[in-house]
Amino acid sequence: MAAFEELGLLPELGEAVSEMNWELPTAIQCDAVPAILGGGDVLIAAETGSGKTGAFSLPVTQIAYETRKDKGVTKSTISKDEKVSLNTRDRDIGLAIDENGMRCESRAPKVWNGARANASVTGKGKYYYEVEIVRDGLCRVGWSTERARLDLGTDNESWGFGGTGKRSHNRRFDDYGQSFTMGDTLGCLLDLDEKTISWSKNGLIFPPAFSLSSSIDSFFPAVLLQSSALLCNFGSTPFKYLPKSFTGVSSAPSSVLSFRSIPVHTATPRAHKNPLAMIVEPTYELVEQTLSNINLFGAKLNDPPIRTVRVAGGGDTKQIIDRIEEGVEIVVGTPARVCDLVESGGIPIESIRFVILDEADQIISQQSARMIERLMEKLPRVTLDGKRLQIIVCSATLHNQQVKQFADRYMHFPAWIDLKGMESISDTVHHVVCPVDAANDKQWIRIMHSDNRLEDDGVHLKKDVRPGTATEETLSLGTKVLKGIYVLKAIQVLEMKSAIIFCRTKQQCDHMETYLRANGYDASSLHGDRSPEERRDTLSRFKTGKLSFLICTDVAARGLDVAAIPFVINVTLPDDKSQYIHRVGRVGRADRMGLSISFVSHFKEKVWYHTCKNRGVNCSNRNDVSTKGCTIWYNEKQLLGDIEEHIGMTIATVDSDLRIPVDDIDGRVIYGAKRTNKATGTSYADRLKSSVSQLADLERNLQTSYLTMTQY
Repeated sequence: MAAFEELGLLPELGEAVSEMNWELPTAIQCDAVPAILGGGDVLIAAETGSGKTGAFSLPVTQIAYETRKDKGVTKSTISKDEKVSLNTRDRDIGLAIDENGMRCESRAPKVWNGARANASVTGKGKYYYEVEIVRDGLCRVGWSTERARLDLGTDNESWGFGGTGKRSHNRRFDDYGQSFTMGDTLGCLLDLDEKTISWSKNGLIFPPAFSLSSSIDSFFPAVLLQSSALLCNFGSTPFKYLPKSFTGVSSAPSSVLSFRSIPVHTATPRAHKNPLAMIVEPTYELVEQTLSNINLFGAKLNDPPIRTVRVAGGGDTKQIIDRIEEGVEIVVGTPARVCDLVESGGIPIESIRFVILDEADQIISQQSARMIERLMEKLPRVTLDGKRLQIIVCSATLHNQQVKQFADRYMHFPAWIDLKGMESISDTVHHVVCPVDAANDKQWIRIMHSDNRLEDDGVHLKKDVRPGTATEETLSLGTKVLKGIYVLKAIQVLEMKSAIIFCRTKQQCDHMETYLRANGYDASSLHGDRSPEERRDTLSRFKTGKLSFLICTDVAARGLDVAAIPFVINVTLPDDKSQYIHRVGRVGRADRMGLSISFVSHFKEKVWYHTCKNRGVNCSNRNDVSTKGCTIWYNEKQLLGDIEEHIGMTIATVDSDLRIPVDDIDGRVIYGAKRTNKATGTSYADRLKSSVSQLADLERNLQTSYLTMTQY
């Protein structure tokens, strides 16, 4: 489709999206696709359902295809660089070097990363290069031999000068010169005639720092950084402070300048099979969803085809590795499985050009954060053919501290594409709160011993529950039973045919599934304790309308894109106010009306909050976390206040009869159907008509008066 081709995509991909009935690119795709094709790191903030998956998977699919098609299986070649620059093959993995080989950057706050130049000087003469500090942090600059460690100044074959005003050699640090910081320009002076090394700061030359042994005669420019960025000049552009009698390294005579031959391209048959892109998703369902998209996009790309592999769920590890050995372009998986296979060598990483973190706020903020750190530390910043690692981070919620810290540490001047802005709720969504008051609505007492009730989570001991009293434990249990009654009533009163029901824990999801099925409703849970096959089948049946009620946790539902959902029921409010917006955002899409009902307890509710090592398995510690137990008192009234403050409005309240008030503008609403009432805009225009007419008359009279006055 031409509209997609205008973004820089191949005609074949345009044809593929046309067959998927994608008529026009979404706003996020219009901005993100060109940015990713352009080669930069990108941070994307957009709602689920906005075309976010297509925004990163379309360009990644295209680049993977073009890379394979253009290069094929070629022979390894050796090239001699004609320009002195930092050597992408002689650097620490955490150091990013730009395409010109002059700028380098390390975002890691507590890790040193170093590099050497691709050429050395030897013999006689006086040689010089400059370094400008362009990002404040820690760094050392100087010289080293080919045999030295990249940790400049920590062995007997490297010599460095650091920002704290210290010279360093063989792990000895002595005061020297002056300290330096961002904006300063350092000169690195190598006098092979006198066998000395010295430095300068902004043109001020310091005395010789080291005398050199005559046994060492080949010296490479070298740098070492920690959370800093440097701009090197070896002489390809005029120096700021070139000392008299010194020559830039780039201008050294060919008799003394020796380039270090490096492999420019090593696309052996094995390298040709290595993955080019790695997409990390928080859940199995999102892995399936993304894989499905990429396979549909790649259906029109042949010779070579786009090959993918799923690294998630209960997949057999040997089969996954065998598939990778056969050759794949794109790996899509969950953090734990991807990290395990990378660390064990099952996923070759030498050719990885893209790392995409989808739903990054969840991945980086949860238990997978450490896995992602290990993964990023493993990945090379430059591929075998010299391409810089491109990092793409996207989610419905990017603006949190963890994501910003990740961007600062690993990403190279990322472009922020934020089409979400301040969190808000669509006007196609009606959301209401139904209070649950176990002290006044005592029907739970009659039902609590019935077989047909919502099973509680076992957090209350029988001896602590005394129906008819107002103890915390009693009202907490009553709240749990009442919520089951209210869920059933909401389904019946509102004649729900389909809904997503959110519960706080996997255990509560299972209990709700059992309860609804016992009352004749087709319901199924979606969470991590279900097998991949069961989860895939559940989601497929819900998407196709064969399953009426999908019960899930926030984690399981994250990023799922299911169209035309009419209802959402929040059995318990989320403890993160942003999650409320994600939940209610499941309805009201594609201009279809949706209703979200939240059951909010009037009293605090005792719930499990496992801090034990086994994360709740066989745990019966009902003490509060303040006394080293595994329970907390969940305050939904406080959570509701936080949510209302966050969205800037008071959420309407309904009684337990669940009769939703009819809006005097919207009139009768059919949830799940497209909004057909256009009267709002029409009536508003009618009300403005007379005012606009008066304004037009006034403007006309004003213009006439002005023209009349100019005639005299």
